[in-house]
Amino acid sequence: MDFRPGLTILQGENGQGKTNILEGIYYLLTGKSYRVHREQELARWGENEFHLYGDFIVQRRKLRLESHYQDKRKIIKINQIPCRKLSEYVGTINVVFFSPDDLVMVKGGPAERRRFLDLHIAQHHSKHIQLLNAYNKVLQQKNALLKQGQGGSKSQIAQIELWNEQILRIGSEIIRNRWEFTGLLSRKGQEIYGQISAGKEELTMDYHALGKNNLEEALAAFPKLLAEKMSLEMERKMVLIGPHRDDILFKLNERSARLYGSQGQQRSIVLSTKLAELEVIRQEKGDYPLLLLDDVLSELDRFRRDYLLDYTKSLQQTIMTMTSAETLTQRASLLLKVEKGQIGRIE
Repeated sequence: MDFRPGLTILQGENGQGKTNILEGIYYLLTGKSYRVHREQELARWGENEFHLYGDFIVQRRKLRLESHYQDKRKIIKINQIPCRKLSEYVGTINVVFFSPDDLVMVKGGPAERRRFLDLHIAQHHSKHIQLLNAYNKVLQQKNALLKQGQGGSKSQIAQIELWNEQILRIGSEIIRNRWEFTGLLSRKGQEIYGQISAGKEELTMDYHALGKNNLEEALAAFPKLLAEKMSLEMERKMVLIGPHRDDILFKLNERSARLYGSQGQQRSIVLSTKLAELEVIRQEKGDYPLLLLDDVLSELDRFRRDYLLDYTKSLQQTIMTMTSAETLTQRASLLLKVEKGQIGRIE
């Protein structure tokens, strides 16, 4: 497939493979699936491997990215040179993915919002991937220790304290990264939401770490909470304190958007957040990222649909899927038909 600058539309009925194309592009650029956690699920039914590659031009520099997955093993390359770690690969080319499923950012649980934050931060702070991997290993080890019981013996307490030191050190960095990004996202998201709502409502995004919405207070309370909750953690046999339990609160006029926002308001929040993500990346990298839109226009009213389409004019490249593109043929630089996994150009 050869894509052009500007807006490319992938047109086709549901179930023809449009979303697979976007997911393949996203996976190639990030090394992660936007949809599933197990990479095996991305392979064709009955297969245990897949191979993706793409040629890109970034700031007049040609790049080839490759990702080969086979038997639970992944090899990723930049210009045919293997990367030892995912953190060396992610962020080479930035991407933002927007689909109707993103409504879960507002309506879903804290895990979905943490995942959104981490996927974005990892694209321009490669160390964040290393921090998350290290934190998850420590979390698993401490949980395993707590499940063993031992009735709060001196030996168990000493081991828990050692793991707590790691949770404090690594977790504090994760919290700080998330806090900083949420602040950037909130300022841009507030501005964009104000335009979408004609200034009738104010959007705020607050990152709550360890139950607090102030960074310094959260970091100061972290070691105290680890010590205070040790007995409760041993009783429940699970880790209760750390950034794996943090959350973002979306508010409209100081009221929870998850609890009190209408479906239309929640969709506007997601749209504002995604466009804010584009702006934050542009500020930090100097260029807009690739934008992938998976059948989102059908979920937006006319005003928000036109707002999004007008917004894409300022981007270098947008790839969008939809079932019918009749009304958008004049906006598209390239129109492709997807049917039964096959792709053809529509003149």
